[in-house]
Amino acid sequence: MNITTQTYQELISQSEKPVLVEFTAPWCSYCRRLAPALEQVAREHQEDLLVCQIDYDSQPELVEREQIELIPTLLLYQGGQLLGSIVAPESKAQLEDFLAESLSKPEEKTETARHVYDMLVIGGGPGGYAAALYAARAGLDTVVLEKLSAGGQMALTEQIDNYPGFENGIDGFSLGEKMRKGTERFGVETRLTEVLSLDLSGEIKKAETSEGTVYGRTVVLATGANPRNLGVEGEQELIGRGVNYCAACDGMFYKGKTVVLVGGGNSAAAEALILARVCEKVILVHRRDTLRATKIYHEPLMNTENVEFRWNSTVAELLHGDRITGVRLRDVQTGEESEIACDGVFVSVGRIPATELVKNQVELDDTGYVVADESTRTNIPGVFAVGDVRTKALRQVVTAVADGAVAVHYAEEYLTGSV
Repeated sequence: MNITTQTYQELISQSEKPVLVEFTAPWCSYCRRLAPALEQVAREHQEDLLVCQIDYDSQPELVEREQIELIPTLLLYQGGQLLGSIVAPESKAQLEDFLAESLSKPEEKTETARHVYDMLVIGGGPGGYAAALYAARAGLDTVVLEKLSAGGQMALTEQIDNYPGFENGIDGFSLGEKMRKGTERFGVETRLTEVLSLDLSGEIKKAETSEGTVYGRTVVLATGANPRNLGVEGEQELIGRGVNYCAACDGMFYKGKTVVLVGGGNSAAAEALILARVCEKVILVHRRDTLRATKIYHEPLMNTENVEFRWNSTVAELLHGDRITGVRLRDVQTGEESEIACDGVFVSVGRIPATELVKNQVELDDTGYVVADESTRTNIPGVFAVGDVRTKALRQVVTAVADGAVAVHYAEEYLTGSV
């Protein structure tokens, strides 16, 4: 339920149940991505936990009093006492662990009965849900294992204009939800659970999850890729205190302020345009003398008056007290250094494939991506890689979806023994 400052203190002090309060906002992409997991937690714990929300924009005094600097932030109270807090949990399992630890109750984990699916899809992004849809329509018993919500990294994208069928574009979270619901029509099960390890050997593959073991005859790896860190001293410590990785998620925190955005690819260009709509100034720092982004981004960025470019430059140091106050730049050609004052830094310097689960099992290339050609087949029979996690020339929603369809074609051949 939604509450206001007026009822906040009364609720947390008088409720017989523990109270989990989420500080959220309608413009926060990650809040929307977290919502399905949070709703499921609320349903599963409705007898012993009260879950409510505070709108970040409409309750500024409460936000300041509780020192909320990043959303979604969740505070857990019991008997008027703050038991703990968690910022932007990465999975339903992480949220459950937080509750269990804070309430000093061991988390109950139930072992999944040994039902063997035809296909395990690891990850609920566009590639994963396309595979699930095609598999279910082909009569394959299919489950999607997703740690947070449908869409993957796509769910954090404010506007997608290059996916066919949406004449006015669509935001990534809504597209992910449509993909999930489309698979449910044909009986696909989505489990919000975190995959802890994979055993891809043998005819029956095994996924150890935060809620038990799941078995499958084939596996589709759709784990995607995560933002790459800048690699500057103090970066991790300053996350939430001026260092950010998602303009759609955190851009509104810098309304009317000056930010530095580091990067020069498509993602960086899109982030710069998002930030330019809310910030007073956006300073784009790129190590080259021109953008790597496709040409469609160049003209809009060049014509945006509050976007400033610092070419041939890298960030040598993050300047800060308790929060970011600026950056020190280094010219890659001359070595000359200069300082820029800013209120925040957004990092958009590429992605790291999420392949920890399959290291030492599936063949990876030098940059860590799963080696799989246009057939999506890996070096392990019955295991396929789709979307951003595999080696490919173009990583887009539409190419991930195509991968999912291709993977099922070859999975059917594998299951019937024709390959």
